[in-house]
Amino acid sequence: MHRILLPLAALLLLVSAGCGDESASGTASSPAAAQPQTAVALWEPIGLRDKPGKGSDAKYLTGINFGEVVTLTGQRHTDSADGGKAYLQVTLADGKTGWAQENLFAAGAQRAVALAEADLFKRPELTTLSGVKLAPGEVFAFTTGEQADWLEVVTREKKKKGWIRRDGSISLEDADVAIGILLDRALREKDPKKRSDALGLITSNSAFASSPLMALATEQAAASNLPELPASQLYILSDKVNVRSEPNADADNVVFQLKYGDICNIVEQGAQEQIRDMNDYWYRIEKDGQEGWVYGFYTSKKL
Repeated sequence: MHRILLPLAALLLLVSAGCGDESASGTASSPAAAQPQTAVALWEPIGLRDKPGKGSDAKYLTGINFGEVVTLTGQRHTDSADGGKAYLQVTLADGKTGWAQENLFAAGAQRAVALAEADLFKRPELTTLSGVKLAPGEVFAFTTGEQADWLEVVTREKKKKGWIRRDGSISLEDADVAIGILLDRALREKDPKKRSDALGLITSNSAFASSPLMALATEQAAASNLPELPASQLYILSDKVNVRSEPNADADNVVFQLKYGDICNIVEQGAQEQIRDMNDYWYRIEKDGQEGWVYGFYTSKKL
């Protein structure tokens, strides 16, 4: 009898110990719930389809707008029939899941908006100033590196890339980012009535009332309602616009400045020039007997 009981007791001890080890091991090895990786749309619209690729069997589901945040499922597909393009499976805020082209997103990024003009740097180092700036209201995607006070950023359609200081010149607040996105969309509207209506929706929305970007939205809304001028005149649509002795933004040639709402006579249309991410014409203008050159981007003649 003793020969039977002892092995059974030992077996029970082993089973009990094993169960205890399994429970402890299971608790220790269970990974913390991982945060789903997100991506920010950099183009508009981006087609979401039920299958990767753009073949006839890939059904179009909906469009994804610039600045929209999607959740990555972790699935990726390379379509050899579509030039080797890569596609990501993403989930939208409403739960809709589908496939979209990978290079149209900033993967692993968050979104933010510039509250004021902000300098971009080539690297997270103050001596690498690039000369490129973010404009007030400009929305961008960012990732963080090892230095918490720097953000690596990319703007719409990847037109600007670089590093920015994480300070009071930017905001991650949803309301501020939303104003930036809606302003961008409104100002791209070619139809004056639709543009005015879109700007009015921003300025009349109480959810945006406390945003520091509301002043910019109000300014743009007022500009859209300015009386139409003859082709021989233009409005100044930015504060403190430099008027130069020649069409050269890099020279020390500022002769006077104009303010928002000023009406100028156009003396001559000059050459078209790319300045950073802007592409517009120079105009030789006259205001109260003074003449000089202004860049069209800051006027009602903006392309």
